[in-house]
Amino acid sequence: MTPTPASPPAPAAAGNGDRFAIQCEVLRLSIRPIGPVLLAQYLLNCGVAALFAWQVSLARALAWIALITGVTVMRGFFPQRLPEPFTPASLREAQRTHTLRTAVWELAHGLAGVLLFDPARADLQLLLGLIIMGMTLSSAFSVSFYTPATQLAITLLLAPIIVTGLWLGAPVMAAVAVIGIGLTAMMWKLVAERSRQLEENIGLRLNEHRLREQALVGLRASEQAQAERLRFFSAANHDLRQPVMAIGLQAEVLRQQLNDGASMEAVQHTVGSLARAQQALEGLTNQLLEIGRIEAAVDPLRPTSVALAPLLHELARQAGHGRVLVRCPPDAIAWSDTVSLRRVLANLVDNAVKFTPRGRVLLAVRARRRDTGQAWRVEVRDSGIGIAPEAQQRVFDDFEQIGNVERNLQRGHGLGLAIVRRLAAQLGIEVTLRSAPGRGSVFAFELPAAPEGATVSPPPATPAAGQDDGTDAARTLRPGLAVLVVEDNAVVADSLTALLRQWEVEPRVYGSAAEALALADLHALDAALCDIRLPGALDGIALAERLQRQKPSLAIALISADINEATQRLAAERGWHALRKPVQPEELRRLLLGAQQQARG
Repeated sequence: MTPTPASPPAPAAAGNGDRFAIQCEVLRLSIRPIGPVLLAQYLLNCGVAALFAWQVSLARALAWIALITGVTVMRGFFPQRLPEPFTPASLREAQRTHTLRTAVWELAHGLAGVLLFDPARADLQLLLGLIIMGMTLSSAFSVSFYTPATQLAITLLLAPIIVTGLWLGAPVMAAVAVIGIGLTAMMWKLVAERSRQLEENIGLRLNEHRLREQALVGLRASEQAQAERLRFFSAANHDLRQPVMAIGLQAEVLRQQLNDGASMEAVQHTVGSLARAQQALEGLTNQLLEIGRIEAAVDPLRPTSVALAPLLHELARQAGHGRVLVRCPPDAIAWSDTVSLRRVLANLVDNAVKFTPRGRVLLAVRARRRDTGQAWRVEVRDSGIGIAPEAQQRVFDDFEQIGNVERNLQRGHGLGLAIVRRLAAQLGIEVTLRSAPGRGSVFAFELPAAPEGATVSPPPATPAAGQDDGTDAARTLRPGLAVLVVEDNAVVADSLTALLRQWEVEPRVYGSAAEALALADLHALDAALCDIRLPGALDGIALAERLQRQKPSLAIALISADINEATQRLAAERGWHALRKPVQPEELRRLLLGAQQQARG
């Protein structure tokens, strides 16, 4: 997005930082070396002194040129040194020093109006007045760019000739002195206007420099983001191709085994390899989708009171085999987004279990006191392989895995902690890591305590895919169960049809909602599987609503690769199911068993 160009504010209206920078630059310009100009001015002053030494007084001319020599040496060989960097106090001190030096310089020139003044000759008085007025015009543009210093210099340069002319001068010289007073006022205004324009130009230049710096910073950030994005997609492409390649090779092995009449044991081994590759591919695609949703901020945060003990016990139960222990006070109630917090903890627990081949994982919570009030410190402790200090920051990067150089897909893809990093940034928490090789790791973060009296939200129930209590396995599907399948992807539709027929279920397959509503015998159906993205005017959700109106007892499942929280809430409100692609066979079988039981009831 390109910022709209705007005129910089005048220095008087500029911010304090801009005003300070402008004043520093004005002072630097005012004391810059002007060797050739200084030499030319000194030679002209010598000429003036020689002229008046011949016409007025040699002694007074020598006295004046001695003063000029002194201030010229001061300005040429002993310049003012500025502090670097400037501070407001040092800037004010430098401005005062510069004003004093400028006043001494111009007062020495202005004393010509006293030392070279001849009360007896009006012509020399006029000549001296014109010379000093010429010096004034020169000084206005060369002595300084700092307004107070220049205005004081002009006053000290003209004041001696004005006072002397009014006091001792001829009538015509008195008139010139009055003109000198007007010239002083005019030069003050001219200097102020010139200084204002100079400060505006400096402000423009500073603003241009700032915009250029911002553009360069933005360009570097864009280049870095592009490089990170390229690295991310290159790594994703690498890890996606591995299970895809494994699936392709195992499918070819299975085809040849079936053609050659291989043993059942060999065929089952190949099928198991296919299933593991498919699970690895599904896990990676789910993680990539989750990262995309986090970065796009698709799911808004809804902070609420979260009871930590039930949430941690649920995560421990899902880990299975008693690998995860929980130590949490029953009154530990935090203020956070329930869904995002659960995703953070689930990824940390999964990471701890994967890299702890022996021993257990501990989920511990304890109270902490902070300036802002009470907080809860949550720790995920493991006794696993540990992480070296130099690698501890990298573990939160995309596709980084310590201790899995061979990229074993069964140990994940290195995205779990990258998801944790992104979610933590959204939640406003900082996940810290304390670890040492061979001594395990401790991932920890703090959550603010929930306000007193706030309603506690139950932990989100998300049972692991394929997990059941054993009762479903003992039940069988009734042959002839009628299932409506509305799926526009022919490959997916064929796969669903083959699986359903293998279970002796009767699939009724259609490619669009309109076709299903027109041709299917809705009252003979037991269940409906509706893909959400369908061609035509009606999508899967609209189809499900019409099916429910026509047959309220029908078991309906929405199927999509991008099931989000809004879709899950809608499905829960309507009594539907929401299945994320790729749908697991066990998940589909449980749904059909429920539909069968509902039909019998």
